[in-house]
Amino acid sequence: MVDLAAIKSELLEAIEASDAEGKYTEAEIDRIHALIEDLIPHSPISRPVDEQKRVAGLWKSRFAQFGPKHTAGKPIAHETSFKLLTFNALPALPLRMLQIDQAINDVSMGYDNIQLIETIDGSCQAHLIMFGTYAINPEAPKRYKVDFSSVALASRTGMSDNDLRRAFGFEADQPLIVSFKPPALHSDVVYCDDDLRINYGSMGGVYVLERVGR
Repeated sequence: MVDLAAIKSELLEAIEASDAEGKYTEAEIDRIHALIEDLIPHSPISRPVDEQKRVAGLWKSRFAQFGPKHTAGKPIAHETSFKLLTFNALPALPLRMLQIDQAINDVSMGYDNIQLIETIDGSCQAHLIMFGTYAINPEAPKRYKVDFSSVALASRTGMSDNDLRRAFGFEADQPLIVSFKPPALHSDVVYCDDDLRINYGSMGGVYVLERVGR
C-alpha cells in the first residue's frame, strides 16, 4: 500500500529546500516533480468535478512553477509588474509578489486568485485579486475551466484608495477595479485530499497548495 502521508511529507520537505531567495536547483525541481508524479495516481479525490465541495475553500500556494520547466527555479516571491499579472489590464508598474492564495466556492462557482503584493521598496503591501468563475464538464473530471472577469487592487490595512494609488505609482484617476478578459484558461486538479491540492495550469504552471483554516 502506498504511504501517501510519507510522500506528502517528503514533497513538502523538498519544497522547503529552496535557497534563501526561494529558488531551486534543477535537481531540486526534478525531485519535486517526481514526488508530485508519485502522488497523482493515488489522489483520494479522483473526480474533482463530482466532489466540488471537498475541493472548495481557501488554499495557499506552497510551490508555484509559473510556466515551462526551464523557468521553474523562479520563486513565489519575485519582482513582476501589474501589466504582466493582469494581462495588460493595469499599467506596467513594478511590484513584488509575496504570496499566492486561491479561493474556490462550490456554491457560486467562484474561482479567485488572491495575491499578496508589495511595493518594490517594501513600504506598502496590498492584495491583487483576480475574480473569476469556473465551469466543469463530467467528461473532463479533473478540469476546472476558469473565466476571470475583473481584477482589483485592495488595501490590507484600510489605506485610502488615493494613498494606495500613490504608493504603487498609479495615476490619480486610475481605477482600482478593472474589468478584463484574459484568454480561456483551465486548471487541472490532478491531486486533492483534505489538506493538499496539486494543479496543472493551462499555461504550463504547476502548483502545490495547502488548505488554509483546517
